[in-house]
Amino acid sequence: SASSGSSTKLEMSRAAALADRKGGQKDAMSIKKAEHEADLAMGLNSTMLKLIKGDVLICTQCGATQMGPVTCDCPGGKRKPGADYCPKLLLIAAAKARGHAIKATELKDHVRKQGAVAGERAKNKLGQIDLNAELQGEGTEVTVAVQYPIGKLGLTLEKNCVSAVTGSPAEELGVKKGWILAEVAGDETPADKAAVAKMIMTVFKEQKTGEVTFRFRTPITDGFSCCTECNKYMEDSEFDGAMLTKGPGKQMCLSCEEFSGMF
Repeated sequence: SASSGSSTKLEMSRAAALADRKGGQKDAMSIKKAEHEADLAMGLNSTMLKLIKGDVLICTQCGATQMGPVTCDCPGGKRKPGADYCPKLLLIAAAKARGHAIKATELKDHVRKQGAVAGERAKNKLGQIDLNAELQGEGTEVTVAVQYPIGKLGLTLEKNCVSAVTGSPAEELGVKKGWILAEVAGDETPADKAAVAKMIMTVFKEQKTGEVTFRFRTPITDGFSCCTECNKYMEDSEFDGAMLTKGPGKQMCLSCEEFSGMF
């Protein structure tokens, strides 16, 4: 009948409309997924979204934003982004720069506080160290010159940090776990175990006999460890417990852990 045919056509029309709607939703989801993957690839995760929230790109040439830290001094004035310009990369770069600036300020304040707390301890400790010791790190560390006999070391290294004292001559010389081998025969050491070992071997072979000056960085008192990222001695309370168990040469302070995970 006519009414039956009309009903069938209406149902087919509705089914087609529903299929179109589902197809459109699927396409939209695919587009959204691709955009999300692109955002993650450029570093725009949930943490970074919070950091760039409320910030606005001011100049596409220098990357200046309202929240800084860069201010625009471009010749000819600011180059404002167009309506179709994607500012995400520049906003992320600005957020990272702000994060690093905050980190640097926090570390500077922290070291200053450590220096104030450790001041008296430093005086007492320095009285027990040889005359070649020099106060460093605003009171948090000293450098100690050790006359090392050519031969075995009696220690193991992680990067350029003493990870263990295994015997003579390190024990007799008073070298401690956690010290940093900063110089060998006046040459600064890199934070690389193989490179440091090569430096020592070269000096030993060239000199053959006698002693070589090793200069170590050492905390001014017990309860301090060196952060591999900051390259500074800090109180153990500034490290996660699990991080401290990793040992010298592998430890990062809480602040560096947070920022490394963020960026």
